[in-house]
Amino acid sequence: MISVQAFRLDPTSSLPVREQIKAQIRYQVAAGLLYPGDQLPSLRDLAAGLAVNVNTAVRAVEDLVREGYLVSHQGRGVFVAEDPPGAAPGAALRSLLAGALASASEWGMSPSALAEAVTAQSQLARSPQPASGRVVLAATSRADLRALQRHLEAALPGTTVVPSLPEELGHTAPSTPVAATLFHAAALEERGAVALAGKEDLEALRRLAALPRGTPVAVAAADWVQAARVRQSLERGGMGHLAFRLATSPVDLAAALDGAAVLLAAPSGRRMAEEARAARPDLPCLFESISPPPEAVSALRHRLSAPQRPSRVAVRSSWV
Repeated sequence: MISVQAFRLDPTSSLPVREQIKAQIRYQVAAGLLYPGDQLPSLRDLAAGLAVNVNTAVRAVEDLVREGYLVSHQGRGVFVAEDPPGAAPGAALRSLLAGALASASEWGMSPSALAEAVTAQSQLARSPQPASGRVVLAATSRADLRALQRHLEAALPGTTVVPSLPEELGHTAPSTPVAATLFHAAALEERGAVALAGKEDLEALRRLAALPRGTPVAVAAADWVQAARVRQSLERGGMGHLAFRLATSPVDLAAALDGAAVLLAAPSGRRMAEEARAARPDLPCLFESISPPPEAVSALRHRLSAPQRPSRVAVRSSWV
């Protein structure tokens, strides 16, 4: 049975409590947080947990039963319907909304302000034209994904770019092109990923893979999660024989560079790496770029021009 803690109300919202309950259940079904057959708390427990009148909870559930999201079995309780209405994009929806909320927070927008802006945009904007193609994009961080998404959608008009961290990337149809930044492309080689990097950087990465077993390699990034993400992709891409040393601060990087043969820098660690490299100008350094080179854009354009069948992209989200 689903815990009452799975539901929360906003007492400051202009949306009535009954509508908030319905919206949360609809969203959790669409986002794959509630599965067909899952049992909801009893109506009394739901009302008590949310501190609302039990009649309000009853009416909300009755509405959702009529809409086809829930089914009620006498003496057993209320369950998520086996075939609820609408699409179920699952984790892709959670990732999309989490990214939108993160961007809104950076701009100083509250979730309610973002919701109002989305509603206003949908009312004012012209009917969107169907996208001519879709590209799945993998990069080291959310910030990198946002920057690359803007670049690619500007360079490939009519294309929908689906951003994903490497660990979120689920099944993609063979007809859906995958693009990845320098440090993640090798791990996605079996998907035919287009590397968003120039020829010189790709050649440098091949030389990195040819280094002897146990060679120390420093990795600079803004935080441990990004640094570990780079290491994991490189190891999966055939470089598990190297000894990666992760660094997220100048002190860490100074220690990591002691005896290191190469310095790798995620976009978030570029400034730190450049400062460290000033003391060792002879040290080979490889920077991951968030500006796709023309040859990579051309490769994606060629992939998109091939006949495709519409497909869904499954993304496993680490945001929630």
